[in-house]
Amino acid sequence: MNSLLKRIVYSGADDAGSWSRVRSIQLTNAIALIIAFLFFILISYLAFNNGITTVVLVGLGTIAVLFSVIVLNYFHAYNLSRSIMSVIIPLAVLVAVFLPRIGMIGRYNYFRSADVYCILITSSIVPLLIFSLRERKAMFFGLAINVLILIFFDFCFYRFSGSFQQTPYTIFRFVGANVVILLMFLFLSGSIAFFKDLFEFFEDKNEKLIGRLNKKNVELQMFNKELYELNKNIEVQNEEIQSQSEELLQSQESIMLANTEIERQKKELEEKNHLLEQSLDERNFDLLQTNQQLINQNSELQQFSFTVSHNLRAPVASMHGLMNLYRLSKTDDERAHIIGLFEKSTSSLDTIIHDLGKIIDIRQDNFTALESVSLQVEIDLIMQLLNTFVISNEVTISTDFVWPSLVSIKAYVNSILFNLISNAIKYRSPVRKPLVHISSRLTEEHVVLEVSDNGLGIDLLKHQTDLFKLYKRFHPHTPGKGLGLFIVKQQIEKLNARIEAESIPDQGTTFRIFHPKNILNN
Repeated sequence: MNSLLKRIVYSGADDAGSWSRVRSIQLTNAIALIIAFLFFILISYLAFNNGITTVVLVGLGTIAVLFSVIVLNYFHAYNLSRSIMSVIIPLAVLVAVFLPRIGMIGRYNYFRSADVYCILITSSIVPLLIFSLRERKAMFFGLAINVLILIFFDFCFYRFSGSFQQTPYTIFRFVGANVVILLMFLFLSGSIAFFKDLFEFFEDKNEKLIGRLNKKNVELQMFNKELYELNKNIEVQNEEIQSQSEELLQSQESIMLANTEIERQKKELEEKNHLLEQSLDERNFDLLQTNQQLINQNSELQQFSFTVSHNLRAPVASMHGLMNLYRLSKTDDERAHIIGLFEKSTSSLDTIIHDLGKIIDIRQDNFTALESVSLQVEIDLIMQLLNTFVISNEVTISTDFVWPSLVSIKAYVNSILFNLISNAIKYRSPVRKPLVHISSRLTEEHVVLEVSDNGLGIDLLKHQTDLFKLYKRFHPHTPGKGLGLFIVKQQIEKLNARIEAESIPDQGTTFRIFHPKNILNN
């Protein structure tokens, strides 16, 4: 099964050319396969409950188009397949919504479905995922079609419903119906475009570095070839010396002169060999440095990608929730309150993006960008990000900062606390209200930061060695990818710190961070 899925995802990618094009084709195939599978589950459910309807037929047609995208990639029609993929889902939604109502124009009821808008918004950013930023025309074309569908969907649905006969559709209604949707689309697409630009920047830099490495390898091969030819010349010279030695045996004086000449040539050859060995050592050292630089670049890029995908999840999820609450609100006061919360979420998202930008700025030397970090300020920011989850799960979060601040990298400290607190909420116990306590104290060598909870706990006797490994999860019934503790471990090592864990199953977990007691030089 895994081999079949891999063949489908790699369909047409082997002959795509550059790494960016290969990744784009693989991503297009993967998205088409995943959406086709989700559509199959949806139409199976609808067919089981309602029989064969127009929506089911549209879903089957959409699945066929999604598989045709993979077939087009197999036949190297990459641009056509990605163009279809970028607009197929919004178009399928339009057909599924309006086709059954063609014969009911002016008679069907008007309503706003959060599910439809969620599908439209999430599918509208597909062009950003499958097209490179260098393919601006194709990407903007797909985005333009999706945005037009997104902003005119409500108008068309209302215009041909029975409600239009009672109350005309005004410009104020149009703006009110689309302002939050457009804000969500702009923030989502803008964030993805920003990080896609960073990713492609690092990818181009890596390709250039690989090119320089290949060039150095070619130079080294040429140098080895010259060395080989030189050794052959040396062998020829040695043969000539041997021949001359046989001739010089006829005369003692000739032998002495020949020996003197041989010693002189031998000394010159040794000096040349020594110089050649030194030059070869220098080139090997340069090659090792280049390889190490490439390894560090790839490691930093992977660390940055994990941090981006993990830390953006909470504010985006919060904005999704606020958008749904806005649609369900009935009074202007409720809408104003929700807009205020939405502004706080966008402000938090902007702060995260700013901090992630600082990670990029300090990637050359992580230990020169130290600053004083207030632990309470960071906890307040994290509380804003997790506000929806804290309230909905009745979480009590308390702090006791005997040592209120530390000198460190602010973005890393925020990310570490965010991951530990969000994990404490995610893996809460179902039989008691969640309690999370964050404290700090000072020892002779460290600032000790503790995050404790009363959640599900971890069996450390069984999972101690896998606790901070990538993709390792210990509670399969709870959603997650196993990235949080891995990211925490990587960032703590960057800070020259260490982390310890104490946990008892079904009682709770305590993570203890020993951070160096740095001093900020003014």
